[in-house]
Amino acid sequence: MNWKILIMIIALWALWDLAMPLFGIRQMPPWELRKRIALDTAPVMLDVRSPLEYAWFHIPGAINVPFPPPSAVELGIPKDAEIVLICMTGHRSPVAAWQLKKAGYENVSNLTWGSSAYALLGGRTKKGEAP
Repeated sequence: MNWKILIMIIALWALWDLAMPLFGIRQMPPWELRKRIALDTAPVMLDVRSPLEYAWFHIPGAINVPFPPPSAVELGIPKDAEIVLICMTGHRSPVAAWQLKKAGYENVSNLTWGSSAYALLGGRTKKGEAP
């Protein structure tokens, strides 16, 4: 692979992550979510990947609501709930997080680098179909 192309892809990926706060989307690093799960203070976790991706592996307790997700109101999530949106790499879920923000949910964040980074950094995952 051409190194210039690889560097450009990495730079664009980093810029995407850095731009999220400009749209009011907080980032939650994987190690923070792992800590919160261990302390039993995890936010509501909405995994917006497809059911197939979710079946490959997912964070225990995450609710699979494929993108575009239904409104959180339809899911019965109160507007004051803390919510973290999850996808495979953290680049699809910010759009869903932004949609929730527009719908009046204020305590919304995106799992930085997604479930892939969560798993790679030692977070517990499980396999199985979406409920």
